[in-house]
This record gives sequence, C-alpha cells and structure tokens, in this order.
Amino acid sequence: MEDDSGKIERLDLNSMDMTNDRIEALRSAFPEAIHDGKVDFDYLRSVLGEWIEPEKERFGLTWAGKAECMKVIQQPSVGTLVPVRDESVDFDNTENLIIEGDNLEVLKLLQKSYYGKVKMIYIDPPYNTGNEFIYPDDYKEGLNTYLKYTGQYDESGLKLEANTESSGRYHSKWLSMMYPRLYLVRNLLRDDGVIFVSIDDNEVANLRKLLDEIFGEENSLTEAPTTLIWQRSGTTAGHIANSHEYILVYTKNKKALPFFKLSNYGEDAVIKHGALKKISKANPASEITFPKGFSFEGTEATFKGELGGSEKEYIQGEMQFRQGQLVAPVTIKAGWAMRDQILAYINGKETFDTKGQKVIRFYFNREGILFYEKERGTFHPKTIVPKEVGSTQSGSKELTEIFGQKVFEFPKPSTLLKYLLSFTTSQNDIILDFFAGSGTTAHAVMKQNAEDGGNRKFILVQLPEPTGREDYPTISAITRERVRRAGKAILSEQPTLGSTSPDCGFKAYKLTTSNFKVWDSENSDEKSVQRAIDEIAVNVVTGRSKEDILTELILKVGYPPTTPISEIACAGLPVYSIAEGALLICLERKLSIEAIEAMADTEPSMIIVLDEGFGENDELKVNAMETIRLKNRNMASDIVLRVV
Repeated sequence: MEDDSGKIERLDLNSMDMTNDRIEALRSAFPEAIHDGKVDFDYLRSVLGEWIEPEKERFGLTWAGKAECMKVIQQPSVGTLVPVRDESVDFDNTENLIIEGDNLEVLKLLQKSYYGKVKMIYIDPPYNTGNEFIYPDDYKEGLNTYLKYTGQYDESGLKLEANTESSGRYHSKWLSMMYPRLYLVRNLLRDDGVIFVSIDDNEVANLRKLLDEIFGEENSLTEAPTTLIWQRSGTTAGHIANSHEYILVYTKNKKALPFFKLSNYGEDAVIKHGALKKISKANPASEITFPKGFSFEGTEATFKGELGGSEKEYIQGEMQFRQGQLVAPVTIKAGWAMRDQILAYINGKETFDTKGQKVIRFYFNREGILFYEKERGTFHPKTIVPKEVGSTQSGSKELTEIFGQKVFEFPKPSTLLKYLLSFTTSQNDIILDFFAGSGTTAHAVMKQNAEDGGNRKFILVQLPEPTGREDYPTISAITRERVRRAGKAILSEQPTLGSTSPDCGFKAYKLTTSNFKVWDSENSDEKSVQRAIDEIAVNVVTGRSKEDILTELILKVGYPPTTPISEIACAGLPVYSIAEGALLICLERKLSIEAIEAMADTEPSMIIVLDEGFGENDELKVNAMETIRLKNRNMASDIVLRVV
C-alpha cells in the first residue's frame, strides 16, 4: 500500500518479469543458492549433486544469436492491446479473442492473465522454405520493430528480406524467431497442457531439439524419432512425391497428463477382447467357478476338456449352455487376464480395469472362450493421423467455399484441428494459436463446441502481414473474416440450439503502444526525457478511450480481457468493477476522499486510480493512504491502492 518513501505505489505497466519470477521460484526451492539477490550457479550445481567445470563443453543446441534470445525474452513489453469493436462479433458476450500483432509482444502481454491456464496450443509456424519467412535486415525484437513494420512508426531503415538458404544465418534466423515464442508460451500451458507444432523436413530436426530444451525431452509425447504424420496433398516437384508433414507433440508435465479421452467414441465405444492369457510363471493357471446363468454368445452348445490355442481353458466336467445361458455351475482352470475383475463381476460388484475403464460384462463366445466387454475410457491416437481429417487440398477447398474465392495458400483443414481438439480438450478449456493464419483453429473450436455442447475458448494471434489484396489487405483481416463467416454458418446450421448455442463471437484487439506515457530509456535522448518530465501531470496518451485504458490495466494487473466489467457509483464518481468487485478502477481526473472511502468499503483486493486524479493535493493522497490503512486493520486481507 505504501512504499519506503511514503508514496502511493505506482502500477507497473510492464509485462511479467520472467527473470525475477524464475529467481523467486529458485529462491523458494533453494534459498541457500541465492546470494545478494542473484543465483550462485556453482553452488546450485553442488546442491543438486552435479558439478560442471567452468567452460566445459557439453551437449546442447546452439546457434549464432541464441544468447540474444534470452535478452529478448527478458525484455518486458510496454505495449498494450486496444479493443476494436467494429471488427468484433458479439463483443460484450463472447469469451474468444483474435489479436492482431506481433505474437512475441502479445505473448509477453498475456503472461500475467493466462499464466498456467491454456489447455491446448496448436501452431503452424513458417516452415523456413526461404519464401514465407521474412526478417528485417537489422532485426531487433520489440514493440518498436512491430510499429515500424505496420507503419505506425517511421519505417526508414527497416528493410525486409526473405530468409533464403543463401543468407549466412538461414537456420539461425528461424531458431532465433522460434525460441523466444516457445519459451514464453510454455508459461501459459497448464501442467496437463499439450502443444502441437506442425512442421516439414526443413526444420523438423532443429524444432525437436528446441522443444526438448524448452519443454524437456521427458515431456515429449512423440519421442524421437516418432512424430505424428499428417498426410497432406503430395507434390511432384522432386523424384519422390512429398505427401506428409510432421506434428510434434509435447506436454508441460507428462506426470500430470492422464491418458487422452473422447467425449464420443462412436462405434468404438465398447472394447471386446478375450479374458485369457498364456499360462506362464508370471501368470500361473488358477481355477474360477462360473455360476448358473452366466452369459453365452450363442444359444445352445456343450464344451468339455481343453479349449483355445496358446491361451487355453481347461474345463472340469462339462460346460452346457441353453438359450444363451450356462445350465449349471462349472469350474475352469486357465491363465486369466483379469482374474480380480472376473471374481468381482461374478459377485455382482461394479468392475473396472486397471485404467479405470468400466467392465460392462464377461461372457463366453461361441467357441466357449471367456471374453469381456468394457467401456472405452481412454484414447491412444496413432502416429499416422487418419486420412479422414483432411489434407492441404481439403483445407484449401474448405476456405474457398467460405470466401467464394481463393484467399490463402495451404491452410490446414478444420477437420485436422477438430481431431486434435477431440481428445485433448473438454468443456471449458482455453485453446491458443499464435500463428493463426486463416483462422482454422477458431473454426475447429466452434465446430467442436457445436458438436458436443462444450464452451471452449480460443485465442488467436496473427501478424498483419500484407497480402497485396484490396479486399483483405492483411492476413489478420482474412483471419477475422473467416471466423465471422464460419461462426455464422455454424449457428445457421443449428437454429434450434437456443441458449445452448456455441460461442461463435470474438473480441478483436490490436497491439499498440501503452495508453500511458512510459519513458523508453532505450530510445530517449535528453530532450525527450525533459519533455516526459514536463508532461508527467497528464499521464494518459491523447486520443485513448476509457475502454482502451481499462483493457491495459486489466491485462497489466493479471486479469484476462474477457473478465466481466460492470460500472458502479462511489460517492458520485463512476467506478469500474472487475471480476465481481475484486478490482476497482476509477479513471476520473478529480478524486475525493469520499470516493476513496466508498471504494474501500466494498473491500476489493486492489483499487487503481489515475495519479492526476489527486492533482497537486498532497493532503488528499495522505488521507487516501490513511483510509486504506485503517480499512486493512479490520480485514483478513489487505486492499492495495495503485496509481497510474
């Protein structure tokens, strides 16, 4: 509430500090390895029982520019997202987001709001073929680079060129582009979250090493040399037609990820299998007596002696069936695959296998061999993705049908994404695609929700890369329009859903500079510093709306931009209530102690006000601090007062 100098704390407008966050995590686990606020790496190695000599060479992925990647990651963003209502669909009710901007900056801005909340990530990044991958000639990641690229700043000196194989750092440039983004996005995944990355032969080997380093080799679900193989439309450019791509799959923590499940297994909902195993030392034969009335797959039959092939049953006496049931009790000796479950079933108990799948029944088949049926509770996708999920050809056809013309090269089909969604996500999960392209991921999420009644939410991020078209001048324009049209089509196909209709809307946002005058020490000279000091009394950038400001403050505090906002009155001043009163924001430029007291009386976790709201009234600031201090004495948790 009050810092060491006795002033009200100023809200930090930077994105999450990755370095400090990780140091604090280390401090919690190894406090003895933190000296003077810094990590003593040699000591940390010794604590972990592993000593690595200084400068000793060791195995790992490296490239020209890797060291710079960590600087890029650690540089916080001072940008923000501004809402664009006229590009949105059902802005006030939807929980979906489509963000136009450089995905690196956007991922930094999403860190606080979505840290550990995303269930599935799918990306189809540039494959580094030398054509689609564009880099500035003097590349420096950051908001200014993006603003120059989009023409919001002077573009002089920012020349773009294709990353061709003739360039000296062909693979290095691609790795330097991918590494910070994958590093940051790992933070957004839940512990049981899964990331899918499509790629082709150009960079698959490097991508695997990159993902191994960031996510951990032990968290790969497609361990080397395995990948998911997607059978795309083939090309005859070479001697052999290239008709596949790869999808690498990693999780944040494999121990936290249960086996996959489907909401609807269709014709495969029931598993049928023999209940015998080969008799061995590890699985010795034993006897089980089956009661009268036990089920038989046929009608009438009699069996005796030895039945089966390598997995045998030895019948004591005769086993007779009439009208599909066992006539009298019979004892059978065999090597049972599910002995405990058989006995539980015979005793009338509800039965489950070792994977938690429910056993529906045991029965003898027409040959007299014991079988079982169980509900399929887990799903294990095969490395060869089923052909039914489509190809690049079907993806292009789908998009052309939506637009009535060809607008995008080689889009993934929504059926592929829907297939991945079907076994990795459920009702309220969040799905992220930060190389959104034509918007296939959003289309698939809406289709999956329409099919199973889910409420999955999507977040798409797409650079406004120029297309050279007049109707859709940027790829991000195509993204939004595809989702608009696809959502409209889905809703029109299900007119009777009523209140259960899937969320086919989206809030559109664009990346830009902060709504507040933030001193950029990197790009400031003596005159600009003095100008910033002169203008400090009016901290808000001219031309920004209250909704723009609210969006930034909500993000910077750590709430998603989809968080519910309502307006209340506190001593006659309008105040925005976020997350049902957990956060209060007052953007009025003239505050009163009565308004501060009224806000404190609602007992929020945090109150944010404009610094200029206090004007030159130091007494009002002192009284505001005292009001909060007194209120906190009688509360279980403190109210924090911040200014911007």
